Amino acid sequence: MHGAMNHLFHSILFGILLYFVMVFILKQPYEVAQDRSMLLAALALAYMILFGHSLPNHVNKNIF
Repeated sequence: MHGAMNHLFHSILFGILLYFVMVFILKQPYEVAQDRSMLLAALALAYMILFGHSLPNHVNKNIF
């Protein structure tokens, strides 16, 4: 797995982890946890596609 597919996989794992934390630890309703975890996972995916796993010191050259 390379590049964007790797970032997609990591954002999916991140979203699943957030969902379980929100439901079982923070005791949020299922619908709220689902929407919030998907939103945060989508933002994480956008960040990783733009900047990778590092700090934002350069933008992905394939974007522009």
